[in-house]
Amino acid sequence: MNEAQRHRRLLDYLDSHTFITTNDYVSMLDISLSTARRDITKLAEDGKLKKIRNGAEALSSESSQHHHTPSSFIPSEYDIENLDAKKRIAKAAVDLCDEHDSVIVSGSNTTFLMGQYLAGRDVQVVTNFMPLAHSLITQDHQSIIILGGQYLPERQITISPDEEAADDHKSRFVFFTGTGVTPAGIHTSDLLVYMAEKKLLEYGAKLIALVDSSKIGKHGGKLLATATQLDTLITDADADPEVLETLKASGVNVVVV
Repeated sequence: MNEAQRHRRLLDYLDSHTFITTNDYVSMLDISLSTARRDITKLAEDGKLKKIRNGAEALSSESSQHHHTPSSFIPSEYDIENLDAKKRIAKAAVDLCDEHDSVIVSGSNTTFLMGQYLAGRDVQVVTNFMPLAHSLITQDHQSIIILGGQYLPERQITISPDEEAADDHKSRFVFFTGTGVTPAGIHTSDLLVYMAEKKLLEYGAKLIALVDSSKIGKHGGKLLATATQLDTLITDADADPEVLETLKASGVNVVVV
């Protein structure tokens, strides 16, 4: 997606939502934080939106009277890029789970979509991702553990400085994602997400990365999980085949949906 397309999506979103956090914009288009900030700054300089702390606001005579709240606590499927692929990836992830399993699920649009397939199954879900927890609660899922810590509204996760905060949670799988995948492994460009998820990865027997094809072959900052640590990568058919073959050679089980 080029700059003009990103700007159009952002302005269209603000037409109906009036406000968006920078991290909501990152998640909406699966772009880097620096790109999101650059887009918001440029559109503000062009007089097309109002740049505010940690986000952007639609231009309106009444906008300054509104409380600055996140544009959407629950992700809207309309705003999820590569929705169909991410739904297939999410379903394939849940299909790996057996009854009575305990799984750890981190925060992303793709892992959020797992909720519709997990709800009602006899699978314990351990998560620090509040939208997923909320979704499962409203669907009467019977076994949810929400990890404690400070809630970060922009990222919609909890993070704890206590290194032993989740030591009692030993699960079969950790489902997680990143902003880039290379032969080296799974990368993330968000330092706070890196800090939170790096700890989560320690609490599962197998690491399962859910990453759509737009991120395959992209460097995304810090290396969250190396290829040798990764058990399975679930992606879609448009993923770069050379990267997938290299990961397979490193022992990663690659599932293409």
